[in-house]
Amino acid sequence: MLNNELGFLWKICLVMTSIAINSRGIAFNLTTLSGKESAELNCCSVYSVDDVLVANCSNLNWIFVDLRCVPVTTEVLLLDRNNLTTLTNGSFQTLTSLLQLSIQSSNVHRIEIDTFLGLSQLQNLSLENNQLRDEVISFNPQAFRHLTNLKQLLIGKNQNLSEKLKDAFIYLQNVSTLSMDGSETLQLGTEFSNLTQLNNLTLYCSKVTHVTNDSFIGLWHSSLTILNLIDFERFQYDPEYFDPDTLQTLFSDDAFQNLNSLEVLRIINCRIGNENMARKFKKFINSSMHTVYLEATHYIKDYYNPNSTFGDGIIFPSTIKYLSQLNLSHFYWIDSTIFAISPGVIASPQWRRHIKLIDFSKNMLGWVGWRFPLLEASRLEKLEEFRITSPSPENEVSYVDVGLDSVKADVHPSSSLSHLDYYNKHSLTESRATNTKSYFKRLETKNSSIRNPLFINDPISRAMPLKNDFRNMKFSNKEVASAFEPNELLSQTSQTSYPQLDFFPQQSLLQFIQNPFDFTSSAIWTFRLPPSLRRLKVMYTVQRDNDYLNQSIRLFQSGGEAANVTQIYFVGNSISRGTGTIKGLTNLQLVDLSENAIMVEPYFFDDFPSLKYVILKSMMNEDFFQRTSIDRIIQNMPELRYLDLTDNKLNFLPLNLFSRNSHITHVILAKNRFSSFPITMALVPNLKLLDLSGNALSYLTDEEMTALTKHSENVPDFYLALTGNNIVCVCSQIKFVLWLNISDYLDNKGNYTCTSQEGQLIDTNVLSRDASGFYRLCYGYNYFMISIVLLLVMSFIFLMAYLVHRFRTAIEASLVRIFIKAFRPMKSSDYKTHVFIGYADDDVGFVRHTLLR
Repeated sequence: MLNNELGFLWKICLVMTSIAINSRGIAFNLTTLSGKESAELNCCSVYSVDDVLVANCSNLNWIFVDLRCVPVTTEVLLLDRNNLTTLTNGSFQTLTSLLQLSIQSSNVHRIEIDTFLGLSQLQNLSLENNQLRDEVISFNPQAFRHLTNLKQLLIGKNQNLSEKLKDAFIYLQNVSTLSMDGSETLQLGTEFSNLTQLNNLTLYCSKVTHVTNDSFIGLWHSSLTILNLIDFERFQYDPEYFDPDTLQTLFSDDAFQNLNSLEVLRIINCRIGNENMARKFKKFINSSMHTVYLEATHYIKDYYNPNSTFGDGIIFPSTIKYLSQLNLSHFYWIDSTIFAISPGVIASPQWRRHIKLIDFSKNMLGWVGWRFPLLEASRLEKLEEFRITSPSPENEVSYVDVGLDSVKADVHPSSSLSHLDYYNKHSLTESRATNTKSYFKRLETKNSSIRNPLFINDPISRAMPLKNDFRNMKFSNKEVASAFEPNELLSQTSQTSYPQLDFFPQQSLLQFIQNPFDFTSSAIWTFRLPPSLRRLKVMYTVQRDNDYLNQSIRLFQSGGEAANVTQIYFVGNSISRGTGTIKGLTNLQLVDLSENAIMVEPYFFDDFPSLKYVILKSMMNEDFFQRTSIDRIIQNMPELRYLDLTDNKLNFLPLNLFSRNSHITHVILAKNRFSSFPITMALVPNLKLLDLSGNALSYLTDEEMTALTKHSENVPDFYLALTGNNIVCVCSQIKFVLWLNISDYLDNKGNYTCTSQEGQLIDTNVLSRDASGFYRLCYGYNYFMISIVLLLVMSFIFLMAYLVHRFRTAIEASLVRIFIKAFRPMKSSDYKTHVFIGYADDDVGFVRHTLLR
């Protein structure tokens, strides 16, 4: 009986233990996060962004997928840059709510057949830049049979995975965006007919050696509208070694004949020659093609025989006779060693009516000097942006960031602000897994207000496969470039004749080239700009010395002014001197004159009262700000919001600077030589960003710290950058060091490298964490010496008090002798104590019985 009872109790204990274990597991799996809270769950960073739960498990060097620390309600899982090698069966089956999965650059060699079991809701999958091969042991096409709702698949930049992937298309009928590797002979066959929803295709062509007439035959009936062809690494065509017939076998002129619905074509790093590339567009005449993006299409450079390369860099009307007949709205020809553009090239009848953006960035147009034909751009009725740049240093364009949310982290605000990089051909879909944001449509709607307006309607940005990039990328809604060097406006304005509205004839342009005007005399030049032009970028293009003396320029679009132009970039050019002005830019809001060697008169900027963004970075002539003071430059800009004076060796600013610019929100003074705080905070009540990084500041005074703290209370999103200064952490500035730690509006979270009194480099947050120790280090010795002195003084006082008490009678007698007896005879009243001297024992009785009574 006893044994039965013990057995029953033992079973109850086992059941209760099992329930407890299962309950704990269930509770763990049901862990969720809400709002914007963030937590580190053992291994992954889990956070919620706009109600989307993201688990970022990137850069953890995992060798297998471990989801114990991932909530089951996760919608976005990032596993980029690990060492997973093999994705095993059922790796993600617990994440039934998963919408996006990214496993890029994780050394994946093998995917088992049931790896994606349970991911029926998955919409976006990225497996780019791994080691998958065209072998069943590496990749089984049936692995995708569980992904019934997949809309985007990025699987390019693997080990030439193409044939086996095509066998998986039967399971991918909902895919609309696809990236993959191209085979050696590029061939998209009938298997692509299974991709009925496909409209955006990216092919990585590093292994491709031939593009034939039938390469895209499988897309004949498709609805493909966007095609990206990237990195033809084996197409290094040198005309010295190949004849045109041989080139036809490599890349046929009729290769695109089966792409009937194509609207956007993007070709990167296909070096078959500019003229050869331009011939590929014959098929698209009278088609729906509206955007062409070409990058690095020139011949391979041959330093022993450069003639062909140079000739290929001159664009004649015959060169782009097919391109010029397309009804394009956006045209890019980038980094293709274009030296010159002949008259009649960019003003074809089709382009006049349709083109909105022309981009010749990173070419060599300024080196030959054949630039005047570009004036025919005034014929383009709908042109909104025109870019001409040459190869340049790191920052080709100075972008303005009017938002601060993206800088409030450990970033350096003076560095180049992030933007959608068209030119990065190697990372079109590379994940940026840290600080992620979902790209789902519901989030795109929320974030649409912070995108760069330049890119909102840009087909190239839409042509790129969606990225796993959830960073807050905020852009300026202003961009542009000044085009000419001005001179003093003369009184004979009435004598200036405006060009006729029916445009410049080509013959006149040729006469202008053959007989250029004399720039040594005074004159007013009038130029008609395209009526819709808003942005002009001329960067690193004017490469020779120019002295325009007293030449002034009047720009107009209609009504005598160029009111539509809002942004001008004139960066890295070599115009040297001018005393005139530029008229007509009545609505100009941004001007970037960075890296120029120019000298202008102080009144040059007075004609742009609507300016909000002024960028004067790294001016090449060091006396620019000595000849024209900064306060004089901006005094007539009441709407100024953004001022960038980076890298100009400035060490002083006028005290009353910004007295007329109370609306300013961004002041960039990085990489200068300021040794003291340069501005008065009371004059900039709306300032949101002050960048003083890379200067020579050692500390801030109490008044400056108080002013900054008060300003941060009035402007909650205020941000101050101090990285790269010569901050000292000496005892006299202990208050400043502690202030750095408690101020939450500083870059790098207030942690800077400072120099101690001993000359050592210390982090300020180390000192702040041990503030009491810092105090002891600074004041301990002084306080110790004061304590020793006080102890000695107190000891002396106690000793004197004891001696006075011990010898008080002698002291009193001495005082009497000194101050009384020396001047008169002693009286009985001078003796406070009477003395009876007895000589026998009997005298004691006399004292006791007689005197005391």
